[in-house]
Amino acid sequence: MYPQQPNDPYYGGQPPYQPGPAAPSKMPGSAITVRVLMFIGGVIGVLFGLLFWLLAVVATGDDQISREFLAGMEEGGMPLNGGEAGLFLGVMGAIPFLYGALSILLASLMGRRSVAILWSVVVFHVLASLALLLAIVTGGFVSIIPLLFAIGMIVLMLLPVTRAFYENKPTPLGPPMGY
Repeated sequence: MYPQQPNDPYYGGQPPYQPGPAAPSKMPGSAITVRVLMFIGGVIGVLFGLLFWLLAVVATGDDQISREFLAGMEEGGMPLNGGEAGLFLGVMGAIPFLYGALSILLASLMGRRSVAILWSVVVFHVLASLALLLAIVTGGFVSIIPLLFAIGMIVLMLLPVTRAFYENKPTPLGPPMGY
């Protein structure tokens, strides 16, 4: 008869320790890529929001430029008066501005190792993907490129090395205590 092996699950022992991906000591390249893309996208979003708000101010004006702007909107199929155009452009500016501000905030927090940061970034990009998908369905085919970037950032954040970094998994030095 053979002696029982302590690590053999067939004989009732525990399986040998098999560590998962070790947490890197510095931010992995996948997280750095997402962070850089979020900073770039955030700045672009804030600038587009400010541009829409500038157009809202132009639309509500009472000078020649404002009248020409409103005439151009009417020719484009949006017959709005100055107040309506200002409100519409103000709301349309809030969307990219808020996206940009949240993107910059999350990108600046990505240096902290926290599970909450990991999942906040993933949820942020899932929501952005849903909004971009809705834009594509309603005819905004230009949104395909940002959608691909958002999906790519979700994938990069869910890679094992990125998750290990944010989940603060220590580098395994050997089997757990008790062996």
